Amino acid sequence: MTNIFYMISMYGVRSFQVSDIKNKYKDGDYLLLRVITSIISFMFFGITLIYLNYGEEIQLCMIVYMFFKLGESVTDLSFGFFQRYDFYRYIGISYILKGILTLFVFCLTLYFFKSLILTLFLETLGLWLIIIVYDFRKLKNKLNLKMKMYKAIFLLKICFSLMLYTLILPYLNFITRYQIEKFFGTKNLGYYSAITMVIVVISTLFGSIFVIIIPKISYLYKEKNIDEIIKIILKVNLAIFIFTIISIIGAILLGNIIFSVLFTSSIEKYMYLLIPTIITSSILGILNYLSTILISFRDLKFVLLANLMPAVFCTFILKISILQYGMLGSLYSLIISLFLGILIVGLRIYFLLKKRKAYA
Repeated sequence: MTNIFYMISMYGVRSFQVSDIKNKYKDGDYLLLRVITSIISFMFFGITLIYLNYGEEIQLCMIVYMFFKLGESVTDLSFGFFQRYDFYRYIGISYILKGILTLFVFCLTLYFFKSLILTLFLETLGLWLIIIVYDFRKLKNKLNLKMKMYKAIFLLKICFSLMLYTLILPYLNFITRYQIEKFFGTKNLGYYSAITMVIVVISTLFGSIFVIIIPKISYLYKEKNIDEIIKIILKVNLAIFIFTIISIIGAILLGNIIFSVLFTSSIEKYMYLLIPTIITSSILGILNYLSTILISFRDLKFVLLANLMPAVFCTFILKISILQYGMLGSLYSLIISLFLGILIVGLRIYFLLKKRKAYA
């Protein structure tokens, strides 16, 4: 549940932030916006929590974990700052420090104290410690923290469509898994989720890479260097295709072994889902990449519309597809819907570049 409110706090601003090559908005404006969106997300989270019939201990765990997710949201902001000032090395070091510390704290605390609340609290404390001691310390002499409320409010308005856009993938995850559980039960959902978590992992990986390319594409679009933009688009799509082929070969050779180690040999009869999952992940990666390009073009409302249409289409065909093809049906419906999104976004990029080139 916290992931939805985490997305609200993020507000889809990172792509907008790093494509702001004219520095129209200062660091302080983005920081103030993140404070506002974090407060809003926590308020919505609190209201939702009141109406859920969870026990006191579960509620405390969720509250603490929400602070952890807000820490990740602040991390996303600081990484945007790092990227803006070409401190890519610091991003890598920060990732490593946070990953190692939170993993060790989680494992050791849970092993020795057997308390989930204490574990989450110390893990959250560790994350915020690195944000303050490392991230902000590295940035303190660089950031322009002049804040203007009207600019933060304006960012809140223009990035609203991006926030809705970031909620589409969690929605697709929810609706597909809901239908799988409805038709096949909780046990089968567990195996389905274990394999299809690859979609989220690959999507996150691709997203981390795509956001690095945004400033260059924004600059090329500003300079009307259309041919170079087309070359970058083709190169990235080729790289995704090669990655897909290598991943499929790896899945054929090592898929059963890796997943059996992680989830026991009982998962082997569900391994037929892995290759379609990889294909789905790559198609989603292409759609996200093309959508990122539109964000760098500042075509924000169309990004939402173009990604919303596949989500709606998937919702309509999902049940029929599952009835006909079983668990594979959910992946088939995603593949078809995401292809529709690629077609829509691809055509939009084509016409925008054609129009831009005409005025070059």
